Amino acid sequence: MRARSAGQARLHADIHRLLSLLMQREVADPRLQHVTITRVEPAAGGQLLILWVHRAEDDDRRSCIRRLNRLLPHFSHELRRALPKRRLPELEFRWDEAVDDGDRVLHLLRSIEGDA
Repeated sequence: MRARSAGQARLHADIHRLLSLLMQREVADPRLQHVTITRVEPAAGGQLLILWVHRAEDDDRRSCIRRLNRLLPHFSHELRRALPKRRLPELEFRWDEAVDDGDRVLHLLRSIEGDA
């Protein structure tokens, strides 16, 4: 079981790395520039990979996610070319609220330090 988990972790890391490169090099839409994949999490027993993304100062998150999900066929095709012997899970983009939450906490901590 441990070897399978390690293999899956490597596959997820490879997918993360390759998708990050594809997004940097091949996405021409200026509204999708500077989008970062913050983490990759398996779901549905490994049949689905949730790709958590974030972009600083993005006020239209739903539109960003819709655009990224429309690019999934292209991304999947490129992943299959790069990882031909692997059975790849389905992919889904979601907005990572944790980054914004962390920024709010840091802001609160800085304000507390300023009051002291």
